[in-house]
Amino acid sequence: MKPIDWLTSAELVGLAAIVVSLIFVGLELRQSQKIALAAQYQARTEMGREYFYQSLASDYRVNDLAEDIESWEWPAGFLSADETQWLVEHTSSVSAEAAYWAVINLYGFDNYYFQYQSGLLSEEGWLALQSRLRALLRDDPFARYLIVVTGQNFRESFVTMSKSIITDMDSK
Repeated sequence: MKPIDWLTSAELVGLAAIVVSLIFVGLELRQSQKIALAAQYQARTEMGREYFYQSLASDYRVNDLAEDIESWEWPAGFLSADETQWLVEHTSSVSAEAAYWAVINLYGFDNYYFQYQSGLLSEEGWLALQSRLRALLRDDPFARYLIVVTGQNFRESFVTMSKSIITDMDSK
C-alpha cells in the first residue's frame, strides 16, 4: 500500500470542506425559511386582530355579532352561575364587545403557540404565555365557547391544546 501524496490529501480536505459548507448552507436556508413562515403567520395574525379591533369600533359589526350571540347555544353546564348572571345583566352589545376581545386574545395566543411549535419561542416563554391562556380560558366564557364549540377560527393544533387545558381545568 503506498502512502497518499500531499496533493491527494489536499483534494480530500477541500472536498470535505465543500461538503461541510453545503450542509451549513442547507441548515441556514432551512432556518431562514422557518423564520419567514413564522413572520408571515405573525403578519396574518396581526391583520386578523386589526380587523377585530376595527370591528369593535363599528356599531354595525358589534350589533351584528350581538344578534349572533343571542342565538348561540351554550352547552349545558358550560357557564358558571356568575357567567350566566353576567350575560343576563349586560346588553348584547357589551357581550359582543367581550366576544371580540376574546377572539383578539385567542388570535394572539394561537400565534404564540405557532411560534413555540416552530422553535422560535422558548419553552420558558411559552409556559408563561400558557399560564395567561389558562387564565383567559378559565375566566372568559366567550374564549371557551370559541374553542370548545366553534374552534374553526384557529389552527387545529391550537384548538386541541386549548381543549386539553380546559379539560385539565374541569378535572380539578
